[in-house]
Amino acid sequence: MKAKLKTTAALLAGLFLLALFVQAESTELKERFLQRKPLLEKMKGQEWIGENNLGFLVFRSDAGQNEENIKVVNAENEDRKTVYAEIAVKVNTAVEEVGKRRAVQIAALAAVGHWLQDADGNWYQKKQPAPL
Repeated sequence: MKAKLKTTAALLAGLFLLALFVQAESTELKERFLQRKPLLEKMKGQEWIGENNLGFLVFRSDAGQNEENIKVVNAENEDRKTVYAEIAVKVNTAVEEVGKRRAVQIAALAAVGHWLQDADGNWYQKKQPAPL
């Protein structure tokens, strides 16, 4: 009985520490996303990068592909991959499915002029929404 209690206590302590780690990681992720956002928005506005149909950023051409920009895009995609994996575990689905769903959300929120990839892999530039 004592062994079972110790095992349970150790498990709970481990889960608590894991929760703290995930919370800290989540806070750090959010901060990194916010830090990169202005540069990414600038690159989208200059049509250097677009959002693909898997929820990741890609360069549309060689334009804008310098060391700093490549590093920022890669870091953003790595953090997105981490978030998608966490969500996939929580909702019991594939990481790719989470990315596809996120791509749809990103497209809906994208600014006019940003490049997006539809579900069939075709690239298009977001147009002015139709008047109501």
